[in-house]
Amino acid sequence: MARSKKIIENSNTESNDSTIQNLQAQLLEMMKKIEELQKPNIVHEFSEDDELNDGNEIKINQDDYIKVMSLVHFRLNLTTEAKGQGRPFRFTQFGEVKRILYSDLVRIMENHSNFLNNGYFVILNKNVVRKHGLNDVYSKILTREKIEKILEGNQSDAVNLFGTANKQQQEVIVKLIVDRAVRGFDPDLNLLFRLSQIIGYDIQLKINDAKNFAALLESEKPK
Repeated sequence: MARSKKIIENSNTESNDSTIQNLQAQLLEMMKKIEELQKPNIVHEFSEDDELNDGNEIKINQDDYIKVMSLVHFRLNLTTEAKGQGRPFRFTQFGEVKRILYSDLVRIMENHSNFLNNGYFVILNKNVVRKHGLNDVYSKILTREKIEKILEGNQSDAVNLFGTANKQQQEVIVKLIVDRAVRGFDPDLNLLFRLSQIIGYDIQLKINDAKNFAALLESEKPK
């Protein structure tokens, strides 16, 4: 009888141990779930370093309108076909923005890749820039805001920004400076000297020549 009682006690002990282990396992599982719920939601955003694939491909509709800005002070003609043919888009001043159908913009990029690479115009749509692999090109092109900082004449910022621009954009910026000077704005001479060292010629001489030419044209006007 004593032996039967001992067997029952052992059975109860094993049952209690099993129950405790189950409860501990359930408790650990609940704690894990609570930790997961307390973690912030992390949403994977498309990075410029990601490669496009079927899962994160950037889709742009052909009839979407894309903003395009001119970064030159002279007339800029962009067409959907070579040699000035096709649909034209004319920009007449620095900073002018036009809305262009994506289907037309793709053709413009193909026909005016030199203008695009030189920074004569910029596409104001990150998805288009990424989709067409223009990140490296745009890393070397100054935005309108940065160009205007140079024109404002804050010497340290202006010199640093000017030095990061590609050669074609530097030429455009110099022409903007010359144009402003002809219209009466007096640029900082120290700034002109430092910018001249970067571009390789005397910008002040360019300004003087432009002013003399403007004065000559003015004198030849009929009175």
